[in-house]
Amino acid sequence: MGSPQLGPPGLASLVVDATGVGPPVVDLLVQAGLSRQLLACTITAGNEVVQPNSGEVHCPKRDLVSTLSVLLQAERLKVAPALPETRTLMSELATFQVKISASGRDTYGTWREGQHDDLVLAVALAVWAAEAGLPGRTRFY
Repeated sequence: MGSPQLGPPGLASLVVDATGVGPPVVDLLVQAGLSRQLLACTITAGNEVVQPNSGEVHCPKRDLVSTLSVLLQAERLKVAPALPETRTLMSELATFQVKISASGRDTYGTWREGQHDDLVLAVALAVWAAEAGLPGRTRFY
């Protein structure tokens, strides 16, 4: 599959998690007139990126996490210490893990009770979209 397509070049892009309770958020953004800049991404356990239509993409969590991991390890993505949520993001990154089941299936997330991975996935969505070469993206690293 080629890169997902999103709006005309030059427009800022917004990648939104459309998984679970995400569709109502996507609907509100479309109602606000942002449909040309919007890419609704459903995070899947699949093996390939699928684009059912121009404003929607289904992406394996493995792709999101691996893109984020590579960029952090290569120091192409750095987190500014002065940002308000830096501590939260760093905490989430510290508890984020991959587990391989006995059947060889990979799962991703935090494994401690009360921990979240919302910021990890938000950053992963953004960097995956940037690396996928979506139109209108500016590389920030």
